[in-house]
Amino acid sequence: MKRQGREDEFAGLKIIYNVSRTIACEQLHVELRRCIEFKREFPHLIAGFDLVGQEDINTPLIDYAEPFLRFIEYQKQEGIEIPFLFHAGETLGDGTTADMNLYDAILLGTKRIGHGFSLAKHPKLMEICRERKIAVEVCPISNEVLRLTSSMPMHPLPIIMNQGIPVVLASDDPAMFNSMGLSFDFYQVLVASEVTGLLTLGQMARDSITYSMLGDEDKGKVMAAWERRWKAFVEEVAGMEL
Repeated sequence: MKRQGREDEFAGLKIIYNVSRTIACEQLHVELRRCIEFKREFPHLIAGFDLVGQEDINTPLIDYAEPFLRFIEYQKQEGIEIPFLFHAGETLGDGTTADMNLYDAILLGTKRIGHGFSLAKHPKLMEICRERKIAVEVCPISNEVLRLTSSMPMHPLPIIMNQGIPVVLASDDPAMFNSMGLSFDFYQVLVASEVTGLLTLGQMARDSITYSMLGDEDKGKVMAAWERRWKAFVEEVAGMEL
C-alpha cells in the first residue's frame, strides 16, 4: 500500500475478544480473566469483549450477569479498560430473551450494540443510545440473508437513524457469507430510501471512525485521511468540486 501511495488507508488492526453464547458461567470466568491477561500483554490489540452466536436459541446476557460484573471489578483492580461491545437484539421477537438482551447490554455499559434489529421497538432504549452515544452496528445484507427483513425498505434502520443514534454499517460475517466487501451494504442502504444520499453515507462512514475503538489521536489521523479521500470521491461521483 505504501508503494501505491495508499499507506494512510490502513489504520491498524484490533481484536474483539469473544466467546460463544453457549459457554457455561464457570468457563466464562476463565475466559474473562484470560481476556484481561491478553489486554495486559497486548494493550493496543484487544479492543473489547463480546459474545457471539444466535441469540434466540442461546444463553441470554442476564444469565452471565455475575461473571460480567466481576469482570468489571477485575478491570478496576488491574487499572485497565476492556469495554463490552455486545451483540444484542438480533431478533424478530418482542419481549423475548434475545430482545431483552438490549436492556442488559445497556445496563452493563456496552459501548456499541451489534445488530440491534429490535431496538426500534423500544423508544426509551433508543433515547438512551442517543444520549450515551452508543453506536449500533447495522448489517443490512446479513439481515436480509438471515430473513430478519424481506428487503431493505422494510428494515428498521431509518427509524434508528431518525432518532439521532449513531449507526455503523458492517458486513457481519464476511467469511461465512462470502461477502465481496462493505461497499455493497452501503449500496443497499442508498437504494432503499428516497432521502438517503451521499450526505447520509458520508456521515455513516465518519461514524465508523468516531465510534471505533481507536484512540483519540489515531481517530484524528484516520478522519483527516478519510476526508481527503471523501473529497476526491464526491468530486468524481457527483461532478462537483468541494
